[in-house]
Amino acid sequence: MTQRLGLVLSALLATGLAAQAAPHGWKHYTDAMLGYTIAYPPGWSIDTHYVSAALGPDREIHGVAFTIPAGTAAGTNLGTDSKLSVESLPGSGCQPSQFVDPADDVHRVHADGRIYTAATSEDAGAGNRYETQIFVIDGTSPCVAVRYFIHSAAIGNFDPGTVKAFDRAGLLAAFDRIRATLTLGK
Repeated sequence: MTQRLGLVLSALLATGLAAQAAPHGWKHYTDAMLGYTIAYPPGWSIDTHYVSAALGPDREIHGVAFTIPAGTAAGTNLGTDSKLSVESLPGSGCQPSQFVDPADDVHRVHADGRIYTAATSEDAGAGNRYETQIFVIDGTSPCVAVRYFIHSAAIGNFDPGTVKAFDRAGLLAAFDRIRATLTLGK
């Protein structure tokens, strides 16, 4: 009986049924084709035709993106195009390098009742910084990943006192709360 209970719990964790409930007032998005549901806070915009071209125009990755409210960036160096996205690629056994290049600091993350293979990637240019964190959900087919994209400007590019540094820890916590609501139904 204990072994069977363990198998049932493992199955529940693998399918994401242990995902956290969304806070009151959050909206829900369901992707019927991939069989997942995710919740996002009020004020965030959704793009159901999102395409990541992070790997180049000939390697597009399709998904859905949830962009921060403009007010979150107001008065800070945070770009209004900062977002969390849920993306998919055909196949199984996917790795972060299929979603970001370079895929730095590849590691396992146990969170939200599932296991992710995660990585980071950073780029900079013309006073802007682009930070990506990718969380590939182990055992999905097609492969499903959650991407955090943070665009910010170098704080030194602004006159002193005109903008403040954005709350990176707070933004990452918001992204984490959204990711925690992801439920895989297949």
